[in-house]
Amino acid sequence: MVSIAFICFAVPLALMLPILQGRSRWLVTYLLAGSYIAVCAGAVNGMIRQALGITSLELSLSVAPIVEEILKALPVLIYAAARSDRRSEVLALAFSCGVGFAITENAYLMMSVGDSAAVSWALTRGLATSLVHGLCTVTVGLGFTFVHKQKKLFYTGAFGLLAAAITYHATFNLLVSATDPWYLAGLALPLATYAAAGAAWAAHRRRRSKA
Repeated sequence: MVSIAFICFAVPLALMLPILQGRSRWLVTYLLAGSYIAVCAGAVNGMIRQALGITSLELSLSVAPIVEEILKALPVLIYAAARSDRRSEVLALAFSCGVGFAITENAYLMMSVGDSAAVSWALTRGLATSLVHGLCTVTVGLGFTFVHKQKKLFYTGAFGLLAAAITYHATFNLLVSATDPWYLAGLALPLATYAAAGAAWAAHRRRRSKA
């Protein structure tokens, strides 16, 4: 079913690519890449769940964050290493990849729950969960622009970035799977992180413009 969600989302965007240029084309391409990665992650998670005989909750806490963050990071790391490590470019593409993943995942889950989906569910998925995917991918992408030229720090730095993204993702999944007040804390976590990261990025750009 996730493949159906991917096709419905990806085909219209893919048809836009020939008329797009430059930055816009890259953003849509990485949106599509993130969407396709959601399909791949779903397949990998399903195989691991079947092999280990674990529940959906156990999968979301211990397996899915690892699989999803590694897969989402790959296209961003390839771009940063092979094409450009400019932080503004990597930030935009990393967030686009994470959002593309979230859109397809949300569409699949909405198809799965059917009429039982409520506005509160949509807000949770659309705001909190989508931000988690975007923020985790941005963390790895931006961090990689610092460590990929440092030979002594490259491997440990890349591992640390992935570990941070995986831990953040798993923490969010753990919080939103609990009852109040931990559930509300889980919803607030990505919103607070997004606000703080946005303020820090805006301050960084102001300092650069004055320099």
